[in-house]
Amino acid sequence: MENCQTLANCYEFQLFKVIAENFSLWPIVFLITFLALLVWAIWNPAQFSALFNRVESVKISGVEVKLSKLEEKFKETNLQLVELEEENSRLNSLYTTFDPDVPKEALEKVRQELKVLAGNMDDSSPILDGLRSGADPEDIFAAAEILRTNRDFSMFDPLIASIDRIASDPKLEGLRYQTVWSLASAAHRIILAAVKHSDDPKLTTAQLETARSALTKLGSNPHVQLDRPDSPKQGIRGPVGYALNWIEIGLEKQLKAK
Repeated sequence: MENCQTLANCYEFQLFKVIAENFSLWPIVFLITFLALLVWAIWNPAQFSALFNRVESVKISGVEVKLSKLEEKFKETNLQLVELEEENSRLNSLYTTFDPDVPKEALEKVRQELKVLAGNMDDSSPILDGLRSGADPEDIFAAAEILRTNRDFSMFDPLIASIDRIASDPKLEGLRYQTVWSLASAAHRIILAAVKHSDDPKLTTAQLETARSALTKLGSNPHVQLDRPDSPKQGIRGPVGYALNWIEIGLEKQLKAK
């Protein structure tokens, strides 16, 4: 600068002039501002967090970003992930892992474990999970065996819906006969508990009629017909027939109670 005769002849001025004429200064200003903000945020994390919470929205390249909404959405999504992880962990710890396709005799120990579990359950969500479409075979078997023991009336509708869905499949959704037998037996036991010792059954007429339709479909399933053809009552058609008999008794009691 000392050797410049005039400002216009200075090298630094000429360089600045070339940059100003050929490049936009806004990216440079934005970069400097961003770096300054980043340094400040690193040294003042608490103040930055408070500022983030106070700012409702900001516009970036003409697009308004709702910061508080994004934070709420993130927290909600994170909470859902945590709940799912906890649910999976709880389901996996309910009972010892087993193979539902082993011979009936080999399942006796598992059935005894599930019987004990049924007497101590105060949460029905694992049963619902086992009755839903796409559930693992072991979860379906566990849900059926638990219901055979505790005869939970609140689970009757999901149980019947599950039986109806399975009965609609020519191959019973790939389930072995023992698992389907357990489902039918669970329905029979709940119906028996609701009808036998009460003049006014604890299941409604609509529930009994829906159950009759589902169990009739199950008993008529071609694959079920192949289960113990020599002795049908020893197979799936045994509890199906018993349940249908008690449904008719329950419907008669419903009519008399009106």
